Amino acid sequence: MRKHIPNMFTLLNLACGTAGIVFVMEGQWRMSVYLIMAAALFDFADGMAARLLDARSEVGKQLDSLADMLSFGLLPAVMVYSIFRHEFAVEGAGEIPPALQWIMLAGILIIPVLSAIRLARFNLQTGSQEFFSGLPTPAHALFWTGLYWQVMQSESIFGQRINPFFLWAVMLIMAFHMIVPLPMYSLKFSHFRFRGNLIRYLLILISVLILAFTGLSGLSLVVLTYILLSLLNLLLQMRVSR
Repeated sequence: MRKHIPNMFTLLNLACGTAGIVFVMEGQWRMSVYLIMAAALFDFADGMAARLLDARSEVGKQLDSLADMLSFGLLPAVMVYSIFRHEFAVEGAGEIPPALQWIMLAGILIIPVLSAIRLARFNLQTGSQEFFSGLPTPAHALFWTGLYWQVMQSESIFGQRINPFFLWAVMLIMAFHMIVPLPMYSLKFSHFRFRGNLIRYLLILISVLILAFTGLSGLSLVVLTYILLSLLNLLLQMRVSR
């Protein structure tokens, strides 16, 4: 029974992602945001359970990637499509030409495609898990979750109207960041001692402060902070190695 506990969390991750897609399509954006956050928690819990219970398995590894593909590859793509529909509709006084709808659909496909590549590479990764190669798919998904929450709630991003073509550029940059081989700090705890977890605890502290002041809108800032801390850690290591 013990070896199946991590897989139960993984399946809950998948269930949340599936339901989240349905709620986005139904226009219930708040529920979709809650569900993608729940999926992220279950994704963290399955890895933690596997390590604590020593219940790692090849089936669990593949199942985890399949669940992540749905929750953090397809669901954020649907959210981004919803953002673009909303932004282009505002600029076009509610009318979106069919040709533009097809362009939007083709554009957001880059998210699940690059998410699949990122997850496949992760499955083939060997050795130390202290660093990930590229932005993890859950972090990428939570970045868009924060923007999605803001656009749906206030029709702005941190109080500012954003050109949809600028958002398109952001989408490309963030999506390709998943497959660019930059070392990103792993948030997986192998132990809870302060030594060896400084970056993790620092990110948790900063994240709590950001979310306390901004609410769920701050999820995007949390992910950007994670990227910044990972890059700073890389620069420090390069400097020490010299």
